[in-house]
Amino acid sequence: MLEPTNAKQYQAYARDMIPDPDRVRDGIWSIPMAMPNPHLPYNLCYLVEDAVGRLHVIDPGWHTDENWSRLQRQLGTIGRQVGDIATIVATHLHPDHLGMAERIRSACDAGLVLLKREDEAARALAAASSATAATTDQMDEWGVPEFRRAEVASVGRRREAPRFPEADIRLDDGQYLPIVGREFQVIHTPGHTPGHMCIRSGEDGLIITGDHVLPTIHAGLGLGGTTSTNPIADYLAALDRVAEFDGDEIAPGHEFRFRGLAARCQSTAEHHVRRTREVADALADDAGASTWEIASRLTWTAGWENLTDFYLLSALTQTQMHATFVLSGAAEQYLQPAA
Repeated sequence: MLEPTNAKQYQAYARDMIPDPDRVRDGIWSIPMAMPNPHLPYNLCYLVEDAVGRLHVIDPGWHTDENWSRLQRQLGTIGRQVGDIATIVATHLHPDHLGMAERIRSACDAGLVLLKREDEAARALAAASSATAATTDQMDEWGVPEFRRAEVASVGRRREAPRFPEADIRLDDGQYLPIVGREFQVIHTPGHTPGHMCIRSGEDGLIITGDHVLPTIHAGLGLGGTTSTNPIADYLAALDRVAEFDGDEIAPGHEFRFRGLAARCQSTAEHHVRRTREVADALADDAGASTWEIASRLTWTAGWENLTDFYLLSALTQTQMHATFVLSGAAEQYLQPAA
């Protein structure tokens, strides 16, 4: 069962308010950073003090002057300043987590830390002419009808390729953050993005989950560029991997801290597997169905007929991921009825 662990933080979330910063553990603080999203108004940045008095920022948040001032104010409340920051760590490459990293780095002698796989994904996205464009070959493969092709293709053309700061320190799965006197181990948890990582402090009984596991919402999958593996299979395996830390308090990237990791991993997996089952049923009815035909038979919150522009492209991309997952045979273990 999911249990919020900070009453004030949870109450602010329930009232659609940005909570106040708070102390998570001795030498660890949470700082909510505002986001330009009415449905997801803030991310949770974490500040960690090491044994020699240096500070480490995890998921610094969206780059705005407001958030820059917010960080400085919080540093001031603990008698510190930006120059005390030694590293900036991002669980993944999205702007609500990595966005302010470059501003912090340019203001002090701090190194940016990413999982090696995520830095590679960031470099690939930055090199692409468009991060979201659907090619003609892709639309042929999906079976997009002629009268919708211009709409789908235009999504990518209207979006510039993103820019990402290059990591100073690239870590592999199982290594530790360079935080003197503390053991924060990184856990590769792909799916949301290729090199997403969770960060666990066993001594503090705390796991920072970024967007991998959130208390009420479900992160999208495959949102970090193309990969050689299936993001759904990667994500479900990564959920199983972190579920073993059920006794830890969860410090997520959004909403509020909680306990009940194993149960939340299970419900999150079921959320994604429901879509996989829908796709499997559509393929069972028509093994030769195109991605477009399968997508048109699925349940979409807004209704298939109302999906346009980016949302249509996203639906097709998701459907293709689930279809590949089913056809590869990797989904079979998740599609079996419970014993």
